[in-house]
Amino acid sequence: MFEFPALFKAEFVKRYKRFFTDVIKDGETITVHNPNTGSMKNLLTEGNPVFCSVSDNPARKLSCTLEAMCVNGEWLVVNTMVVNRIAESAINDGEIEELGSVSLCRREYSYDEARLDFYVESDKGKFLIEVKNCTLYDENTVMFPDAVTTRGKKHLEVLQRAVREGYNACMLYMCQVKRSAFRPAHEIDPAYAAEFEKAKSSGVQILVYYTDFDPEKGTVSLKKMV
Repeated sequence: MFEFPALFKAEFVKRYKRFFTDVIKDGETITVHNPNTGSMKNLLTEGNPVFCSVSDNPARKLSCTLEAMCVNGEWLVVNTMVVNRIAESAINDGEIEELGSVSLCRREYSYDEARLDFYVESDKGKFLIEVKNCTLYDENTVMFPDAVTTRGKKHLEVLQRAVREGYNACMLYMCQVKRSAFRPAHEIDPAYAAEFEKAKSSGVQILVYYTDFDPEKGTVSLKKMV
């Protein structure tokens, strides 16, 4: 289980210049860092509750970071920089059942001129894992991506090569809401969707989990979705 540092609650105002977000805390508008590179197209409603953290690094231009947002009563972790830390915690804690009993978990693993998020060894073999944060959804389905991603397509291609070389290659989709289904967003990035289907048929394991965020405790665990 992953635990955030101390968080403070605020209200979302607006996002701009991609990495800047204004929030209201105790009646005062403050600008916080938003480390999410996606479009966040269905999340940016003024007045939504948010959680932010405070950094003690004096060199930072913005001392606070947007960590999570509440949309229609559902909390989503939106800090893509922390999603991999949540994944690492889940891997080591045995929350991802497909990996078995893990003995080694190494971050940012260089493979085939690419850098994948994790290399894992367990009683089920050697795994190469790439993680994707999924914040696009409707009433029934979570989708990825929310914007065109040539980098994401390349990761699928690399994982297919890893399968041919004997690895257990996995794409871990971390859904920020629980739904009954997951699919690639072909209407947003048809090239990614086509590569997804190719990777799936080539033996890349598609792991779909959702983040169970407890706003009272500031903790996150991964649970299998589909």
